[in-house]
Amino acid sequence: MSLQIQKIYQDTAKTYQIHKLTGASSLTRECSWVQLCEDIDTVKFLRGGELVITTGLMSERKEGWLHDFIEQLVRYRASGLILNVGKYLSEQDISEAVLTYCTAQDFALFTIPWHIRFADIVQDYGKRLLLAQQNQLNFETLVRGVISSSCQKDDYLQALSGGMYPHTAFRLRLYEIRRESIHENEKQAIVANWKRVLNHLRRPYLLFFQQNYLLLILFHKDPEEKISLSGKMMQSLPKEALPQFCGESQVHMEYAGLTEAYQQAEAALEVARLTEKLVMQFDDIGVYSVFFALKDTRILRKLYESMLVPLLRYDEQHNAQLAPTLRYYLFHMNSLQETARAMYAHRNTVSYRINKIKEITGADFDDAVVCFDYMLAYYVGDYFKMKDIVETPKT
Repeated sequence: MSLQIQKIYQDTAKTYQIHKLTGASSLTRECSWVQLCEDIDTVKFLRGGELVITTGLMSERKEGWLHDFIEQLVRYRASGLILNVGKYLSEQDISEAVLTYCTAQDFALFTIPWHIRFADIVQDYGKRLLLAQQNQLNFETLVRGVISSSCQKDDYLQALSGGMYPHTAFRLRLYEIRRESIHENEKQAIVANWKRVLNHLRRPYLLFFQQNYLLLILFHKDPEEKISLSGKMMQSLPKEALPQFCGESQVHMEYAGLTEAYQQAEAALEVARLTEKLVMQFDDIGVYSVFFALKDTRILRKLYESMLVPLLRYDEQHNAQLAPTLRYYLFHMNSLQETARAMYAHRNTVSYRINKIKEITGADFDDAVVCFDYMLAYYVGDYFKMKDIVETPKT
C-alpha cells in the first residue's frame, strides 16, 4: 500500500520529462517524502526514504562532488535522487563511477531538464505520498482491529471489504526477529529493510510490527500460488533484521479469516521454535492441527494430566528431569545411548531416570501403544502451551 519509486516514475515520467539512469531494481525502494537539498551538510537531517531533488548548486565545480553527495544520501537511507540539469550541472557531470556506484547500491538516479519547475514536483509528489501513507495507516489499523478480536471487529471487516484494499487470497506470516524487546526506532529500520526485499516480489503486501513479531500479509493472484522469500533475498537483510523463526498460515480468501490466519501463524511459529525450524507452515504442523480442530479439549487435558503431571510434580519436588528425559527417550526410539547423547548426559544417568519413570508411572515402554500414548501426551502439552498464546492475541 505504500508508494514505491517505480509507481511515482511510471505515473509522472512523461509529465516532468524524467530520464531514468539506473536499473529497474533501484525503483523498488519505498519513498517516504520528497526533499529539496542543495547542501551536502544537511543530508544528515534526512529521516530515511526521501526522494531528493537537487540543482547541483552545491557543486561549485568541485570534482567528485556528486559521488560524495550520493554516498551521503545512501548512508542516510535516501531512496533516490533527481538531478535538475541545465544550469549548475550537466549530463557530463554524471560519471561512469557515479552510475556504477548507484547500480551497486540499488539507488535510483534520475534527471529532469532545467525548465521543469521542481516546486511542482515537490507539491505533486507530496500529495501522492501523503495519500499513500494515509491509506497504509488505515489498512494497518483495520487489520490490527480484526486480529485483536475487539468489539468493533465487524466494523473493521466491513471497512476492509469495501474495495479500497487488496481483495485476493492471502497468507499471514509471523516472523520472530529477536526474543528481547525492540525499540521503536529499530522497528522502523527493520520494516524499511524488509520492504526493500519484499518490493522485489512485485506483489501487494502489508507489513508491520505486532508486539515483537513482524507481521506480513502476502496477497496471491492465485490461491495455489506459492510465494517464498529466496535465500538471496533474505541474505540482503542486515543481521539485526534477520528472523529467528517464522510461522505461516493457510491460504485465506476473505478478510473474515484474518483472526484465524493470525492464530494459525502463531501456532506454526510456536512449532517452529519447538522443532528449531526456520519456517513452519500451519499445514505442516501435523498432529497439532488436529488438536486445533477440536471444539472440546477436555479429553486431551485428561490424557495429559493422567500421564505427565505425576512426572512433572516429581521433577518440581526433587529438582529432577524425568519428564524431559522420557520425551527424549520416546522420540529417540527408546535408545538409552541416543537419549544420553541428545541430553548431554551419561548413559547410566538416563537408565536410572527411565527406571524411576517406570516406577512412578507403572508404564511398560516396550509396548508400542503405551509409547504412542505418552508421545501423544507430550504433543498435547505443546498444544496447550500454544493454545494459551493463540487464545489471547497480542495487541
